[in-house]
Amino acid sequence: MEAVQTRKNFQIAMDWKQKTLEQWLEQYGSWLSLDAHHEDLSAHCSLGKILDMAQGIKTDRRRRALPRCNINETQAMAVEDMLSHLLETESAKVKQWLKVVIKYYVDGFSEEDIAESYDMSMYAVQRDKMLGTIRIATRFKLRSFLTD
Repeated sequence: MEAVQTRKNFQIAMDWKQKTLEQWLEQYGSWLSLDAHHEDLSAHCSLGKILDMAQGIKTDRRRRALPRCNINETQAMAVEDMLSHLLETESAKVKQWLKVVIKYYVDGFSEEDIAESYDMSMYAVQRDKMLGTIRIATRFKLRSFLTD
C-alpha cells in the first residue's frame, strides 16, 4: 500500500503563538525565496509573481529586505494553506485587502510600489494593509502588532 502524505490543518500544524502574524508572513516570504521552494507549493497569486521574476519576466524592484528565514517546510506550508484558504473563502473586498498584505509582507514590496501597481493612493494601501492584517488576526485569533 502506498503511503499518502497529507497536510494537517494549518491551524493545528504548528504553534502560531511563537511569532506575530506579520512575522509569519515575512518568514514565509523569505522561505519562498530560498532554493526555489515556490516550485513545491500550490500556485496562487503571489507565487505566480515569484515564478515570473525567476523566469526573468519582470525585474525584482523590492525596496524592502525580508528577514533571514527561520522557519521550516511544515511551518511554511501552514502559512501557505492559511493564505490559500483565505483567498478562496473571503469576499472580493477582503481579497483586495489580502492581496495588499501579501504584496507587502510576503513579496516584500514597498507601499509606494503597491500603490503604483494597483493604481491606489498611499492612504488606500496603508488602510488595506491594516484591514487585511486585522481580518486575518481576528479570524484565526493570531497575535499581531496591530492587536497586541
